[in-house]
Amino acid sequence: MAGVNHWTRDQLLVAFTLYSQIPFGKLHSKNPDIIHYAELIGRTPGALAMKLVNLASLDPFIIESGRTGLKGASNTDRELWKEMRLDTETFDFECLRAMNKLDKPATTLHDSGPVDFSGRERTTIVKARVDQQLFRKNVLAAYEYRCCLTELEEPALLVASHIRPWADAVEHRLNPSNGLCLSSLHDKAFDRGLISFNEHLEMIVSPKLKKLTSDIAIENFAKYEGKQLRMPVSYPPDMSQLKYHRQNIFIGKI
Repeated sequence: MAGVNHWTRDQLLVAFTLYSQIPFGKLHSKNPDIIHYAELIGRTPGALAMKLVNLASLDPFIIESGRTGLKGASNTDRELWKEMRLDTETFDFECLRAMNKLDKPATTLHDSGPVDFSGRERTTIVKARVDQQLFRKNVLAAYEYRCCLTELEEPALLVASHIRPWADAVEHRLNPSNGLCLSSLHDKAFDRGLISFNEHLEMIVSPKLKKLTSDIAIENFAKYEGKQLRMPVSYPPDMSQLKYHRQNIFIGKI
């Protein structure tokens, strides 16, 4: 149709990158990140926000949570979502390439005009793997942005921990049920097998950690031994993956 301004592939890849990181409730035209990137790709903030909510209609996490995006997702949107699911490595590379093309040369000391030290708000979007960011976004949302063990509520200190490691099972990489929302400290301990969760979802501590007698070790680990993790509002942890973690990653003996 004449006059239709179709979305280019690179514009859509930027949109997918933004969708993987911006919470569902912030997909609106007044979001500073959406305003910033809309200008860079030559779209209005309203058009970009609408595209992001259209993408939400393709997200299994959004669908199964009972929410819905807009119904205007195009066939190209659906094909790109399929690409992401089938070949995450290539898709992530394509998204990174599209984001890199938006970069502008940094201002140098030789440029005319005063240097701006006003400290304006900077965009929070980072260049990272789209699939991993989407996994993080959905796991943290399921746990209402609180550590399921300590109740810590600071997003910068929360990690979407894979129960079964990323490299061990491709088919579970994006499944929020293969994730736990943990503080960065407990995520590291979980990843290294120093803590795990039993069949009752109670935290168990490795003998290696139990040997530590410092106040920090007691406060962060001994204090939570036997505590049952808080359940998410959706996508409860996969018990078979937790069993895999106990049997293959947890350090049960010294």
